[in-house]
Amino acid sequence: MNVFELKKTLGYLGFMPFCFLTVTPWVLGGDIANCAIILLTLYSSIILSFLGGISWGWSDNSYSQNLNLIYGICFSLFSFLILVLAFFNSLLSLSLSFIGFNAFYYFESKRDILFDQKIEYKELRKNLTVLVSICFLVTIAYIVNPYS
Repeated sequence: MNVFELKKTLGYLGFMPFCFLTVTPWVLGGDIANCAIILLTLYSSIILSFLGGISWGWSDNSYSQNLNLIYGICFSLFSFLILVLAFFNSLLSLSLSFIGFNAFYYFESKRDILFDQKIEYKELRKNLTVLVSICFLVTIAYIVNPYS
């Protein structure tokens, strides 16, 4: 297995908890649904913090490397906000997760100088961001659903 195939496999394996925790409230409901929603926001904050950290490894010897590091820390701090809000307002924390994941994809596409050159990686990141965003929207739909 080449390195990209391993990245792809691990990326989709990392998506599986998002999928599982999104489906759980709809299937089981009740207290388990509330736990699944909190776990979803906690997991998303961990992953967003991890994504913020990958900007530290981007190869760039120009002035923008310092800015990339600052943005990366900001995404990690933003994910901490999501983590804290998960215990008080699930709807807000999921909405911020949705914004954070899409903002990071935009940030990565504009600031990683090799992003456009790595076509397969770019496609993988886009797919994973879209899938995770769908999970957030489906879970938000569960929360605002009057029949939940």
